[in-house]
Amino acid sequence: MDSGSVAFDPDTEVEFDFTATISPEETIWLMDELLCREVAWQMGYPLSQTLFTSVHLERLLWPEPKRLSDSKFGRSASAIVHKSSLLEDVLRPFCLGLVKCCDFVLSMITSQHYYEEEDFATQIFNRPLLHVFPANDILAELRSAQVWLTQSDLPTHLKEALMTRIDVRHDFLKLLQRCAIGERPKPKHLDECIALLDRIEATTSNGRPVTSEAFTLKIQRRLASSVPPRPMVVIERDKAFPFLRQLFIDTITAFQVVDVSFSGDLLVAYQHFMAQAKQPAVYVRALLQSFLFVNNGVLGKSSIKDFVYQDMRMLVLPTGPLPHDNKTGEIFTDQQFQVSTQLDLFVDRYGESFLNLFRTFCLNRCRVRRTMCHAAMDWDQIQAEAEDLDGLIQSAFNERAIPYPEGEDITFSYSISSWVYHYKLMQLRTIVEMGFELSIYAPHEFCDMYWYLTFLCSTHLSHLERISHFISSRPGLPGSQQEAVQKTLHCLYRQYTWLKATEALAKALHRVFVVLHRHKLLSRPTPTYASDRLRYELRMRPFLHLSLPEPISLEAAQRVSSLEGISDGVILDQASQLNQMARKAWEEVLREPWNTQPLSEDKSQSRARNNDSLSTESVVERERTKDVRNMMKSCIGTGIAISTLSKALEKKEMTGIKVEISPAGDRDRWHIAWPVPKIRN
Repeated sequence: MDSGSVAFDPDTEVEFDFTATISPEETIWLMDELLCREVAWQMGYPLSQTLFTSVHLERLLWPEPKRLSDSKFGRSASAIVHKSSLLEDVLRPFCLGLVKCCDFVLSMITSQHYYEEEDFATQIFNRPLLHVFPANDILAELRSAQVWLTQSDLPTHLKEALMTRIDVRHDFLKLLQRCAIGERPKPKHLDECIALLDRIEATTSNGRPVTSEAFTLKIQRRLASSVPPRPMVVIERDKAFPFLRQLFIDTITAFQVVDVSFSGDLLVAYQHFMAQAKQPAVYVRALLQSFLFVNNGVLGKSSIKDFVYQDMRMLVLPTGPLPHDNKTGEIFTDQQFQVSTQLDLFVDRYGESFLNLFRTFCLNRCRVRRTMCHAAMDWDQIQAEAEDLDGLIQSAFNERAIPYPEGEDITFSYSISSWVYHYKLMQLRTIVEMGFELSIYAPHEFCDMYWYLTFLCSTHLSHLERISHFISSRPGLPGSQQEAVQKTLHCLYRQYTWLKATEALAKALHRVFVVLHRHKLLSRPTPTYASDRLRYELRMRPFLHLSLPEPISLEAAQRVSSLEGISDGVILDQASQLNQMARKAWEEVLREPWNTQPLSEDKSQSRARNNDSLSTESVVERERTKDVRNMMKSCIGTGIAISTLSKALEKKEMTGIKVEISPAGDRDRWHIAWPVPKIRN
């Protein structure tokens, strides 16, 4: 392996001269360069290729300082540095603040779920990032730098440029310190930070590169690493500043999820916050994960057990026999007490799996789908155990069986397993939708995958109808319990409406692609190593080994999805009706707020909202509205495609049709997870 040594290089041992006087312009340039390299590290590049190419950071961090005062540029006995200088009084505090910021970022990310080398590079090469020193000591150094600049006789424009950079470093470090302990930043913090970043970007032209080599790959030879030297990574400033702005915005607005008071709303918040066009940085994703266990509770409010029970009460058991919810003071029998204890053990055992569903949405988009594919089998096993538990509940609490559907055989509610099945179906549907988003499916596979999406939606809709039937079939309830039942039915109806809109649009697009396939308007590659059966097994791999919904054979899937025996005209008429149904359903979804239960805003947030603060703009509401509107645009595009196909079919001009499907991320694709064909004559 290449050790990185360079034979006969006379410049190898030449070190940076820290005794030389540094100008304000050079200080500004060094600060901006360090800022860009910090951004590169936040994007996932190793420290050895970014910040650890800086001779200034190397001098501060090695040898490892025992006291904060040891971390200075004039560390050698022969070095003579002026007692009062830009280097020691301004650049040094800036560098200390930068390193401590990196320490907070690293600590947050490594404490949560992430993927090494895929999301983030955590190797510090035996250079502890001032981890043992309190942040308050470094904040004091930054405040001293502010005082030094205020009292200096530098030109006004240079003094302001340096002060702005120190202010941003101070505010960023303070923000990360608060995030580390779960303390909510003040609403005005975001507006101040964005204003400071704008001023920094406007004054980058004041900087002037240093004449000596301030950033060098030679430092890599001193790092504790087993890999050969890699090239230096520098992010351009026109990319670094937008990244930093978004990092500030996402970090502060992430605390909006703390206002959520219902687990179902929290899942919606995580889904939409993480589905932004520019996915939040790894630090923000780790921060959101940390909210799932802060101050010994979920969102700092409730234990994991109470969090799960709250969700069960809202979805399947508004009046059921849940532990911790025996408000009537009813005394349990021995059998009922034993079953309640078993239910407690069940929640203790699988409550973490429920929280992992929230954590999954905090991963990068590819990992979200991959993780759900693996989790599907786990939830299948949880459902099987939940069914056994339901049997014990039926016996212990003398549950009354009722006919379902009306007029059919009597059956029990199976509330706990219904709750598990609901979340399992939600994950299966997300797997298919993200297959479109991540361009996993080829265009000639869209027909089959849209059909399977409709199958999952139909199954989920039937399941919600079953839950609603058993909840509403409990007569003679007192007023408080009747109110709880109505809240649950309303929550189920909201989910039903979303699923109905998804199912109708998927059915419409499935029929469009059926017609395109019949007339061979989509190219279908025929490699010698592939077959329909192998392709079907590949796409259905996450679903084939589940007990419910039951696996579908290739022959059955082909028979149902091909709509054999139905003419093209009838299929397009059906597609048109379904598309109109989908659009009306999305309009109904849009009329409802994103949250089922009221948010618990504190007073400072309420005052900031009245002042139109950036930090109080609801990211979840904005992203959900954008998502639904893009769905409606997909309905419009589907309607245009249906109309064009119908006209071509009437005129018998199908052979001259050209089909174009915009790739994911393209501006002409209305919704990233819903590819709609554009049809031209």
